[in-house]
Amino acid sequence: MQYALLIENLRKRGFVPFFADSVEKGRNIVLNLIPKGSVIGFGGSVTVEQTGILDAMKADYTLLHRSLFDASEHEQLFQKMHVADWYIASANAVAETGDIINIDGRGNRVAEMLFGPKNILIICGTNKVVKDINEGIDRARNVAAPKNALRLNKKTPCAYTGECSYCLSPDTMCKATVIHHHPTGDKNFYLVIINDSLGY
Repeated sequence: MQYALLIENLRKRGFVPFFADSVEKGRNIVLNLIPKGSVIGFGGSVTVEQTGILDAMKADYTLLHRSLFDASEHEQLFQKMHVADWYIASANAVAETGDIINIDGRGNRVAEMLFGPKNILIICGTNKVVKDINEGIDRARNVAAPKNALRLNKKTPCAYTGECSYCLSPDTMCKATVIHHHPTGDKNFYLVIINDSLGY
């Protein structure tokens, strides 16, 4: 995979990409990029958890992450995320063409990327880099969704079979597909791509 081409194509589309050789370097990029004192919302992400960002930020930032709040507060928490200074999440796939592919069950993650905070930051490992949009959708449906369905105890066929069957289950992880070809509105849209296998 030619990551230089990916970085170039992301820039052409108006995204602000960074490439890090390690998780530690990627974490440092994030910490240097976001001003201390910022209010930060988080989309559910195994990748973000694996980077150690939450622990690194606790002392200097206001963090809106589900793990830090009681379940009864989550609906209110999602509203607060919408007006945060920053929103951090991952992506299901990033295409070499510069397109960012996400498939969501709840929809809060893609909603914030589209019409939420002014500053969006995506963290992903190179395991999520694909050739094009079609490969990205396939990865989201057949790699990310089954693993997340299993992790979240969803009653979907993919949680048992490990592959998408285009199910009609109310628990489906695939209720909305969003492809970012460019940042929406006047958002600052950053990506930190880490040369490691992270998340699903």
